[in-house]
Amino acid sequence: MNALFLGMLLFMWQIPVHAITLQEYLKGVEKKHKTFQSLDVSIEASEDRRIATDISLVPYLNAGLGYLSDKNPLSQFVLLGATETRTNSYNVGIGKKFSSGTTVDLAASASDLQNMGTVTDTRFQQFGTSSLGVSLSQSLWKDSFGHATRLRHQREDASTAAEIGTYDLQKKMLLVDAEVAFWNYFLAYEALRIGKDSLARAKKIEGWSRRRVSDGVSDRADLLETQGLVSVRELQLVSIQDDLDSAKQKLRDFLEIPATEPLPSFEGNISQNRPISSLIEGKRGRIVALDAYLASLQAKARSLAAKEVQDAYRPDLVLSGAYNTNIFKSDISGATSNISSTENPTARVGLNLVYLFDTDVKSAAQSAARKEALASQLQSERKMLESDSAWLELNRRYVEMSRRIEAADSSLKIQMARVKAQNDLFNKGRSITFNVVNAEEDAAAAELNLYRLRLEQRKMEAQGRLFVSIQE
Repeated sequence: MNALFLGMLLFMWQIPVHAITLQEYLKGVEKKHKTFQSLDVSIEASEDRRIATDISLVPYLNAGLGYLSDKNPLSQFVLLGATETRTNSYNVGIGKKFSSGTTVDLAASASDLQNMGTVTDTRFQQFGTSSLGVSLSQSLWKDSFGHATRLRHQREDASTAAEIGTYDLQKKMLLVDAEVAFWNYFLAYEALRIGKDSLARAKKIEGWSRRRVSDGVSDRADLLETQGLVSVRELQLVSIQDDLDSAKQKLRDFLEIPATEPLPSFEGNISQNRPISSLIEGKRGRIVALDAYLASLQAKARSLAAKEVQDAYRPDLVLSGAYNTNIFKSDISGATSNISSTENPTARVGLNLVYLFDTDVKSAAQSAARKEALASQLQSERKMLESDSAWLELNRRYVEMSRRIEAADSSLKIQMARVKAQNDLFNKGRSITFNVVNAEEDAAAAELNLYRLRLEQRKMEAQGRLFVSIQE
C-alpha cells in the first residue's frame, strides 16, 4: 500500500517532457549550428567592411619634432658669418576630408634657430619663428558637392546588400535542409508505426493460418505464405528502424547535440498543410527567388561601378586656397605666444586642371566597365524570368501534389477496407491466403506512399524560404 502511494506521488510530481516543435527546432539550429553562426559573423563583417570604406573621410592628426645641425657651406646663413646652424622644430596639424569633397587642413609649426660663429646681423644669432595656417581644396567637377562620394556610397551599399544576401541565402538553404531532416524523421517515425502495425497484422494472419492448418482446413503452403509475409515485415522493420536512427542522427547533427546527450522529443504533424507564401519574407509585392534578387543587386552594383569608372576618367578642376601667419621673434616662446598675429600673412589661391587624354587605355577601361554592367544586367533579367517560372511551377506542383494526396488517401481507405474484408473472409474460411497477404502488402504500401507524398509537400512548402517579396 505504501509502495502504491509512493508511486502515485512520484507520478504526480513527474515533470512533463516538452516536445520541440518545428519552429523551436529551427530556432535551435539558428542558435547552435556552427555554419549558421559563421554566416551571421560574415554578415557583421560585411557591414563593418562597408563602414570601413569611409576611411578617407576620417579626421587625422599629425605631430612631429626635429633637430637639425647644418654645417653646409652653402647654407643661407653662411654669408652672415655662421659656421653651423642648429634648429629645433615642432609641428602639429589636423585635417579632414568631408563627404562634400572638401578637404581642410589646419597646421601650426614653430622653430628655434641658433647660428654658431660670428654672425654679422645679430638678429639672426638666435631667433624663433612660428606659423599657423589653414588650407582648403575642393573639386569642382569630379567630386563637386560630394558627387564621387555619393556614387561610391551607392555602389558600396549595393555590393554589401548583395554580399549579405548571399550569406542570407546560404542561411535559408541551411534551414530548408534542416526542415527536410525534421520531416524525414517524422516520415521514418510513421514508417516505423506502419511497419509495426503491418507486422502485427501479419502475425495475426499467421496465427489464423496455423490454426487452420492444424484443423486440416488449409494446406501447409498457406502457412508458409503467411510466414513469408511475417519474415518480410520483420526485415522491413529492421530497415525502417535503421532509417529512423539515421534521421535522428541528422537532427542531432543540425542541433549539434553530442552522442552522450539524449535527443529531445519532437512534435510535428506531417499531414498539416501550410501556404507556401507564409514562409516568404519581405513586404507585399513581387515574389522572386532569392538568387534572382541577388543577381539584381549585383547588376545594380556593377552599373554603379561602371559610373564610377566613367567618373574617374573625367577631367577635374580643383580649387585650392591657403592662409598662414608668419611670426619672427628673438626666441621661440615669443614666436609661439603671438602665433595668431596676421601682421605678415601669406595667402594663396589656385586652380588646378587635370585631364587624361582620350587614348585606347582610357576607352578600354570605360568600355570594359560598361560591358560588365550590361552582362550583369542581362544575367539579372534572365534570373528574373527563371524566378517567375520557378514560382509558378512550385505552386502548380503544390496544387497537383494536393490532388495526389487526396487520391492516395482515398486509395488507402479502400485498401484498409479491403484488408479488413479479406481478414474477415479468411477468418471464416471463405478467402485464400494469397488474397489476404496481397491485400496486406497493398495496404502497407498505400499508407507509406501517402506519407511520402505528404513529405514531398512539406518539402515544397520549405522551398518558400528561398523566395522573397520585393517592391519593384
